[in-house]
Amino acid sequence: MDEQKIKEIVEELPQYKINKIANEVAIRIINIFPELKEDYEVLLKKLEQCKIKIVNFENENTTHYYSNNAIYFSNKVYTNAINEELIIEYLHYLQDGKTINIFNETLNYFATKLLMQDLKERMNEFGIFFTSLVEGKYALLVNLIMQIDFFIGRKEFIQTVINNKKDYYNKVNNISNGNIDRIVKDFDKLYYLENDYTTTDDIVKVEEEIRSLYFEIQNYIMKFYFYYKTIHITEMEEIEEARKQLDALQNYRGVVVEDKFYVETSQKIIERLNNKEKEFNKRNSKNALAVIYKNKIFAFIKRLLSFNRD
Repeated sequence: MDEQKIKEIVEELPQYKINKIANEVAIRIINIFPELKEDYEVLLKKLEQCKIKIVNFENENTTHYYSNNAIYFSNKVYTNAINEELIIEYLHYLQDGKTINIFNETLNYFATKLLMQDLKERMNEFGIFFTSLVEGKYALLVNLIMQIDFFIGRKEFIQTVINNKKDYYNKVNNISNGNIDRIVKDFDKLYYLENDYTTTDDIVKVEEEIRSLYFEIQNYIMKFYFYYKTIHITEMEEIEEARKQLDALQNYRGVVVEDKFYVETSQKIIERLNNKEKEFNKRNSKNALAVIYKNKIFAFIKRLLSFNRD
């Protein structure tokens, strides 16, 4: 994050207030991510060590900022109750030492909305109709994270946003065949294109570039996941699971008037899944015939031994 200059420190919250806020945040985290329930005491102790200071920023538009084990708020931010600004800065604190890029910050916005338990929203921006948990510059990016989250779940996500580990990056990198750097860079590009949209004289051109890049990332997510999924299917039940995922993905994808890519790619994926199913059926048939054959051989030997004893 960019360094924010502080004009003066107005107040530093006393420890008892910090402890109260830290406890509320810790409880919210383990309620939303019950996998961390056993880590509550350690998490709480860590959150209590983060200072909260009320300040005047040189830039009057700045309302909150994290740096060096302290969260800085302007007096415009209400700190007597849990809010999005508090949550996201606590996540920055938990991730201290990690370089914050746009991809990671998108994870933080997604986690913040989960912790605030906000409902999903349908919206239309840049001519794209999509679902997101946030509005503004991160709306499209959070939607893309929601699509990845739909596929791979929360286990690695929690370890990255709460415990400051690389699990989520490693998981996405594995499923995308080593292309996490491409995804991270594309998130950067999309974010800065949206910045350009607010200052450009050629809005039509930038809007088209935003749409193009968004669909490029979205389609890539769909392709790399189902390519990985179909290769690693080992049981018949996983084929049906993949079919259900393919159908449910429509609830998360951003769309324009007609989503030709989804239709055409779905047909190819279904074809691969059908081929997988045929392979399993063929293999199971051979195994069944082998069992029948072995049983007949055993039965024949048994009769033969019985005849010899007579």
